Amino acid sequence: MRRLLTIARALRACAKTLALLMGGIGVAAAQDARVETQRVEDTPRIETLRLTGSVSAPRTSQLSSAEAGQVASLDVALGDRVSQGERLMALDSREAELERQRAQANIDQARADRDDARQRLNEANQLSAQQNIAASEQRRRQNSLAAAEALLDARQTEYALWELRISRHTITAPFDALITQRDSELGEWVTPGDTLMTLVDIDALRLDFPVPFSAYGRMDDATLEIRLEGDTRWYAARPQARVPQDATSRQFLLRAEPAEALSLLPGMALEGRLLLEGETGPSVPRDALIRRPDGSVSVWLARQEDDAWRAYEQRVEIGSGHEGNVAILDGIEVGDRVIVVGNERLEEGQTLSLIDDD
Repeated sequence: MRRLLTIARALRACAKTLALLMGGIGVAAAQDARVETQRVEDTPRIETLRLTGSVSAPRTSQLSSAEAGQVASLDVALGDRVSQGERLMALDSREAELERQRAQANIDQARADRDDARQRLNEANQLSAQQNIAASEQRRRQNSLAAAEALLDARQTEYALWELRISRHTITAPFDALITQRDSELGEWVTPGDTLMTLVDIDALRLDFPVPFSAYGRMDDATLEIRLEGDTRWYAARPQARVPQDATSRQFLLRAEPAEALSLLPGMALEGRLLLEGETGPSVPRDALIRRPDGSVSVWLARQEDDAWRAYEQRVEIGSGHEGNVAILDGIEVGDRVIVVGNERLEEGQTLSLIDDD
């Protein structure tokens, strides 16, 4: 009996404790939930189009020689930075030098013949004034001078040709660039058309992205941002050209350049996002969204009833997001007051205390 009385007292104590706890819960539930809200505004809807691209070098030059010859000097190595006009390599030009010397000697001979013909014509002109020479002899000497002058011109052209051929034995950089490949070695015999080395202008790189044709007509107001592989920061880029490609790909090439200096190399992979402006409509901060296990999405709205604010859950259909805001395609209207802070544990119809009550 004594044991039964002890058990009964224990049960009564537990009941009192449970009643106190339930009363406390009821008081907590009766308290207003403190929340922060925001008016839904009519804002431009930004569609984000994800892109995958790469870095390319529009100025890439595979150098070759216009003359055949043996490589006499190599002045640069793989990976060197070179400036426009800087000597890269030279071919053996000794044979061409000898031909230029012969051409110079021919010029000297032709100039002497021209001077002799001019002197003979001057003498004929003086004799003609004294009527001591026939007109036919005077014409013959005029023709001899003309022939001598023509031969001198030919010899000078021949000399200029050898000057040009000698200059072609030296390969120079056509622009500021990086040596990315060298295909010739000292002492090697090269012929015209052989690739000697490859230069890439890494200071004028371009960003290439294939983009669906559906975005072609919306590019005028589009914004492009890029992110390097492994980086978390987005960088602004300036679109430069839109180049249609093969119609079967249903894409066009978007070529852009970075808006700020970045450490880029040809062939690097890039991630891009193209921000396309669309029609205006309601949007809410991402923090206002409640995602349910069944895949549905809802927001909590604050509505005023009988001088009190109450919480009501509203399912919504969402669109694309940008900079922390998400477009709402259906479910709410502009002017609604959506709860953005304190929406984790609300109940339908629960009274609210608005932090930002205006």
